Amino acid sequence: MRETKISGSRNVAIVGPYLSGKTTLLESLLSVTGVTSRKGRVATGNSVGDASPEARDRQ
Repeated sequence: MRETKISGSRNVAIVGPYLSGKTTLLESLLSVTGVTSRKGRVATGNSVGDASPEARDRQ
């Protein structure tokens, strides 16, 4: 099977109800794919997905 290298940006939307684990899923995907060196946590305020102050306040 021939391997194809994909270059450039890709956009993904993760949609779900409040407290359904969207940020946790995003952190896991970023960690597994090597985009980030470690998985962030909402409780500690170091997640990539909750970058805005409003999102961090709401956890």
